[in-house]
Amino acid sequence: MSITSSFYTALTGLSTHGIAMGVVGDNISNINTTGFKNSSPEFEDILGLSLSGVQGSNQTGAGTDIQSIDVNYVQGTFETTEVPTDVAINGRGFFIVKDPTTNEQSYTRAGHFQFNNQGYYVDTRGSRVQGYLYDSVGTTLIENLSDIQINQNSMIAPQVSNQVEMILNLDSSATAMTWDITDPSGNSNYSTPVTIYDTLGQSHVLQVYFSKTAANAWQWHALIANSDTAAGGTGYSLFGEGINAGSTLLEFDANGVLTSPPSAIPFHDQTSNPITFANGVAATNSTVDFTDTTQYGASSTIQSIIQNGYAAGITSNVSIDDEGNIIANYTNGQVKKVARLALSTFLNLNGLQRKGGTLYQETTKSGQPITNKPGEGGMGTTSSSMLEESNVDLASEIIKMIVIQRGYQANSKVISTTDEMLNTLINLR
Repeated sequence: MSITSSFYTALTGLSTHGIAMGVVGDNISNINTTGFKNSSPEFEDILGLSLSGVQGSNQTGAGTDIQSIDVNYVQGTFETTEVPTDVAINGRGFFIVKDPTTNEQSYTRAGHFQFNNQGYYVDTRGSRVQGYLYDSVGTTLIENLSDIQINQNSMIAPQVSNQVEMILNLDSSATAMTWDITDPSGNSNYSTPVTIYDTLGQSHVLQVYFSKTAANAWQWHALIANSDTAAGGTGYSLFGEGINAGSTLLEFDANGVLTSPPSAIPFHDQTSNPITFANGVAATNSTVDFTDTTQYGASSTIQSIIQNGYAAGITSNVSIDDEGNIIANYTNGQVKKVARLALSTFLNLNGLQRKGGTLYQETTKSGQPITNKPGEGGMGTTSSSMLEESNVDLASEIIKMIVIQRGYQANSKVISTTDEMLNTLINLR
């Protein structure tokens, strides 16, 4: 082996240490890049020739090379952003984003997403985040990957009120009264308002009066102001009532527990008692459930009123839960699941190809993506209003930089020393 071969051996050292320094520089430059994963160069030796054709210890190396540059996928810490559309993965998996022009899918840990002017959930480059969509009522998940879209200017349709649940206590010490619709307040022991919605989503306020008729027995009457009906004028119209003993009369046992009716009863019957609201919409048949109402020796008070109607509404804000559900909140108080994020992982993470922009791409070495929902199939969970920080450890990178620098200097010294040796040889006389 010629002495000049050490030039080329040292040259490989310079080249590989230069590449390694570039990797460290890339890591340090991305210390504040959301979702960035640091890389490490792996060196390998280059096998040289046998000095005398004999195998074993007589072989010499010919320098070094970069075997691979491996990505460290250890999770970074979380940063709170207070932006509800930001999301971080706690555990395994990547977000899936698709270029709307090329339909090419990429994978990322950087969850700085937002809704664009078309309502698509996108990253900063406009690629659309992929997930599973819920049906129109937000209960059934459709098991196909799709673009996530929320039209924040569209209205959610109203829901007519056809079920009412009321829980209250009626004072057992109240005196019995005879009901008179011409003076409802003066001929009842207690009353409470109930708001219902018609088929157009317009609200109507009813007043429900409770009158004690005998020990452990109460009547109820629901009235609507005539000014809110097509009839117009002053006074009230009967919307619904419960007055028949053994059926719709409220009856209690000696312990104050409701014994009748045992379940929901008619609240309004449009056939026997037609009501048309002032807006021209006919009232809808409905039921009322007094289950859990009591008659104790305490002041009459309402504990709960629940009805299933609501007005039309538009999206007021969007939130994301730890299962990756994207939830729309509407101005009418309704909450509906719109979509659920999808996460992917790979059998060989180091087989993924870096694309820049914290994006990775599938390759034959990585294998095909394994896709599932957050919290299922070994996938991590999601945390909204948070972003995953870079996992670069600055102290570790600086130490690597020092070691690489010394390695580079040492290889440079090999070249300068070899040059001195050649100079000595040339100057022999």
